[in-house]
Amino acid sequence: MDSIGKVQTVDSSWSLPLPLKEYAMSRVTVYFYSDRWVPIKYCSLGKAILLHQKANLEGKEILLFPANLDPNQFSNSF
Repeated sequence: MDSIGKVQTVDSSWSLPLPLKEYAMSRVTVYFYSDRWVPIKYCSLGKAILLHQKANLEGKEILLFPANLDPNQFSNSF
């Protein structure tokens, strides 16, 4: 959204396509980062995408991971 509340679209080759409908009920974990990954909610992928979009509109960043993946187990050195 711009400063007057108008939604802007960006044409980017970096955007990921939304998952197929058959995966909408797959369970995911919603995380935010504060010195480490903090899980805040388990829900379906469809609901998590809506939550992610709402968080972005409020200037917050959350990330979605498969329920069986803990991002804290990965090295922070790239």
